[in-house]
Amino acid sequence: SGKTHSSLIAFRSAQSGVYSAPLRLLAMEVYEQANIDGTLCSLITGQEKKLVPGARHTACTVEMLDLQRRVDVGVIDEIQMIGDESRGWAWTRALLGLPASELHVAGDGSAVDLVRRLCEHTGEVFEVREYSRLSPPLEVEQCGILDSTHRSYTSIKPGDCVVAFSRNEIFAIKSMIERDTSHKAAVIYGNLPPETRRQQAKLFNDPSSPYDVLVASDAVGMGLNLNIGRIVFSAMEKRHGGTDLTPISPSMTKQIAGRAGRLHSEFEIGRVATAERKDVGALQRGLRAPLRSLPRAGVYPEFEHFEVFASKPMNQGRTF
Repeated sequence: SGKTHSSLIAFRSAQSGVYSAPLRLLAMEVYEQANIDGTLCSLITGQEKKLVPGARHTACTVEMLDLQRRVDVGVIDEIQMIGDESRGWAWTRALLGLPASELHVAGDGSAVDLVRRLCEHTGEVFEVREYSRLSPPLEVEQCGILDSTHRSYTSIKPGDCVVAFSRNEIFAIKSMIERDTSHKAAVIYGNLPPETRRQQAKLFNDPSSPYDVLVASDAVGMGLNLNIGRIVFSAMEKRHGGTDLTPISPSMTKQIAGRAGRLHSEFEIGRVATAERKDVGALQRGLRAPLRSLPRAGVYPEFEHFEVFASKPMNQGRTF
C-alpha cells in the first residue's frame, strides 16, 4: 500500500532519523537501501551492530531502540504489534518514549483507536493517513493445493511461498517439496542467523537461482520485500507457546496474504491458497472479516521500575 514507503521517504529526507522494525531482516533491508541511496545509516539489532561513521540515521529492531537519542523523524513499523502478548511492550515503549520531532507509525487499522487514545493522554497531535493496496485485489483459490492422495506439494510452482507455523513444519514441508518436485525451497523464519536469513531471501528473489519456492514462518507477513506470486497457508491454526491450537486472526491472515503480488514484483496479480481444501472457508472468512480495534497495549517493567519497587519498605505496597 505504500504506508511504510512513505514513512521511509520522511526518514531518509530528515537530518536525523531512526527506523524500528519488527524483524532483523527488515531492519537490514532498510539499512542497506538507505546507504545505497546515499543516506548514511547504522544498523543495530540484538545479534549485530554496524555503526557507519558519520551516520545520523539508524535502522534497528524495536527492542533495541535507543530512547536517549533525539531525532527529527522516527518510524515505528507494524504498530499493530503493540497489542501482542509477548512483544507488545516494545512497541508501547517506542511509541511513548522515542524523542522524535515527528513520529510515523505504520501498520494496519486495528491500532488506530488505541494509538489515538495514547496520543490524547500525552497531548500529542495525531494524524491518520489511510492507504489502499496499490496492486490488484488478491485472488483466492477455491481448492487446496495439497495432493490429498499422497499428501504432497506436487502442484507447487515458482514464486509460491508456503507459510507454516513451526520450525519443524517448515523443514518438513521443504523436504517434501524437494523430494516430490523439481523445485528447490529457501526457508525464512525468525530464529535463523541474520546472514543465513539474508542469503535465503536473496536466493528466492534471484530469478537465476534454482531456489524458486519459499517456505516461511508467519514473520514473512511483516513487510519483507520478497518476490511472491502466491501465498499458501499450510494451516489456518497456530499453536501459541505450547498451548492449544487457535485460529489465525483476521489481521494476521490479511497481513500474510497481502505479501503476494506486491507492486513492482514479478507477479501482477497476487493469489492466496490453502494446503488443504477444508481450510479454504477459514481463509475466506479471515480475509473478509473487519479488523477489530486493539483493546490494550502491552507493557513490561524495566530495570528502573524494579529498582523503585525494591527500594520500598515491605509495609509500603510491596505486594505480588
